[in-house]
Amino acid sequence: MRKIAANLIFPCDGKIIKFGHVIVDDDGTIVDVVDTGGKLVEEEGLEYHNGVLVPGFLIDGTNASTTEKDLRIRTISGVQKEIVDVKNIEYNTKEPVVNQMFNRQLDNMTFSDALYKATIEPATVIGEAETLGCFKKGAKPGVVLLYPFDFVNVKMRHDTLSKRLV
Repeated sequence: MRKIAANLIFPCDGKIIKFGHVIVDDDGTIVDVVDTGGKLVEEEGLEYHNGVLVPGFLIDGTNASTTEKDLRIRTISGVQKEIVDVKNIEYNTKEPVVNQMFNRQLDNMTFSDALYKATIEPATVIGEAETLGCFKKGAKPGVVLLYPFDFVNVKMRHDTLSKRLV
């Protein structure tokens, strides 16, 4: 079991959690999402990351979430579903989905809305809304860290990278 904390968590239910953490079991299932009330709390076994935790992406071949068969679900523009092998895929990179989300922000879309279009919306389209796209108990969305991040304006920076944690 892992407890993963960051400056901000976007569980995708509309509420942004400051200094919270996500508890994930060994198979990637979300056990709990903890809201500390904005207080940085030290706890045994808590791993802290400077950045933002978001559910795995589901657009443009950059999904960090995996199925039980160790396959990656990939949606293109949120409508097509394709299964590809995930072995040897780099995650600590400037993925196309990160660029796409950043560009949406340049078009005056909020970070929350850009994230919604990369997670919940395509999960709903492919019929996986209960297991992918959101941090909620029992789901297996994957956990992605976005860093560096503009915490003051709550948006991605031009140099934001993604790193798959789960």
